[in-house]
Amino acid sequence: MTEFFQRIIAILLSSVSVISTFIGGLSFENYELFKDIRYGEAERNIMDIYVPDSAYENEHNGVILYIHGGSWTGGNKEDMASKAKRFARKGYITASMNYTLYADGLFGKVTALTMCDEIGKAIEKIKAFSDEKELNITKLAVSGYSAGAHLSMLYGFSRANESAIELVFTANQVGPSDFHSEVWGSTGLASMLSGIEITAEMTDTQKEEVISLVSPTAYVTKDTVPSILAYGGTDMIVPSGNAERIKTAFETAGATHRYILYPLSNHGLGLDPLCEMEYINTVEEYCKEYFGY
Repeated sequence: MTEFFQRIIAILLSSVSVISTFIGGLSFENYELFKDIRYGEAERNIMDIYVPDSAYENEHNGVILYIHGGSWTGGNKEDMASKAKRFARKGYITASMNYTLYADGLFGKVTALTMCDEIGKAIEKIKAFSDEKELNITKLAVSGYSAGAHLSMLYGFSRANESAIELVFTANQVGPSDFHSEVWGSTGLASMLSGIEITAEMTDTQKEEVISLVSPTAYVTKDTVPSILAYGGTDMIVPSGNAERIKTAFETAGATHRYILYPLSNHGLGLDPLCEMEYINTVEEYCKEYFGY
């Protein structure tokens, strides 16, 4: 089948997907939005929490924390609002957070590790919010897109045991997973995200330590939390090596995961509606299995 006809079919299927989503949405439940809740002292330390009506009646609840993309230098919690609303309407508490962004002059001060620190603070605030509203949130999932997926994986794989709420799965779309030069063409991103300049004078071992510090693949073990990993087959922004290496890391470790490839899609994942439906359905399956409802 030619690429032209594949794209025509993708557009037709996309239309069907939109109609299906609209019809399904008619039966979704209502939710309440608690906006711009402060979880820390930094300017961007705010988040939104979406609480479905049924959450107040449940014996216990799970929460999905969404982390936006934007190359670690941009983006906003509103970018993840549609995802947060979708699952709030399905009966799950959701949240979407801002975090401090990297910018010129902040090398070594704002890193992927400090962003993960803020994720931890946001989770602590969700726990306090749960106690205040008597929601009994006992389970957590973290989910992100692009740079947000990188942070979701990095936090989920390296800090699950530090989470104020038990972290039971992650769900990630087009997330950078490995910052070796063979994947990205240079070690520049590893330097930026770690705050440690990788130089030619470093030994291979020293370079490896810095790259591993911010590469989710380096943290995958058999005990890594179950994870959904989605990637675009024609993505020119996050190189294919990221998909290949995280998939291999999970398979080699024997860790629970679901890998979803959107074969026609670039970074926006817009040309494979059936794959997007599979991703959404898989997140819901994980919610039912790991949240318990």
